[in-house]
Amino acid sequence: MQFDFSGKTIVVTGGSAGIGLAIAELFARLGGTVAICGRSPRKLDDAENYLLQQGYEVFAARVDVSSAREVFAFADEVVNRFGRLDVWINNAAICPYCKITETPEEVWDETLNINLKSVYLGARVAREKMSQRGGVLINAASFATRMPTMGSGLYAATKSAVASMTRSLAAELAPFFIRVNGYIPGVIRTDMTAPAIEKNGDLMREVIAMNDFGEAGDVANAVVFLASEYASYITGSFIEISGGKFCVQNPTAAWDELEE
Repeated sequence: MQFDFSGKTIVVTGGSAGIGLAIAELFARLGGTVAICGRSPRKLDDAENYLLQQGYEVFAARVDVSSAREVFAFADEVVNRFGRLDVWINNAAICPYCKITETPEEVWDETLNINLKSVYLGARVAREKMSQRGGVLINAASFATRMPTMGSGLYAATKSAVASMTRSLAAELAPFFIRVNGYIPGVIRTDMTAPAIEKNGDLMREVIAMNDFGEAGDVANAVVFLASEYASYITGSFIEISGGKFCVQNPTAAWDELEE
């Protein structure tokens, strides 16, 4: 099985670091032209320079993914530069750590806008910019859609909504030959998860059948598959990249038996 995205343009929101950057890098390595956006100018500059130094064609822009004006301006610039838009990946998200009933209203609004409204806007872009030739829309869900964590319930709620929207959008956009799928990362080693892993790593491994954490590249591999021709009859579906997190009630029991 070989993946080739030559001649294709791929957008990754939240593509300046972590999973988003790994996704962008893999698409570029496989021949695609990549556009990334984010909120941090410094991270965007670092990511753009990193990709350019490897000889990849990339465009990076600061974009508020909750702003229709900024999202559509970014999409227009991508099409103007590269002539087409084939894959749009709604990867951008934030995760505030506070109980639902203690969440400040401004944090509530910001989280819904970045995590949920951005998916709606990405879907609108996909319909307008991909409809002549079809394309792929891929949304970041989360293991929190399977099992929320107390203390980040708002994040889980938004990601559950993203999962529901993904299925609805798969039906809405099918007549435009646009496939819509999602990916569900488990615990992936990134700057965002590093503090939790450092503090509770042993406990976190105990619920993962593979007894270890994933890498950003593991998620990128799954996303590339969903965007490829090998997934041409897959829509309204999700790939979970979690190492078997809670696949059974006692995921690491077999590891314990080996030590006996």
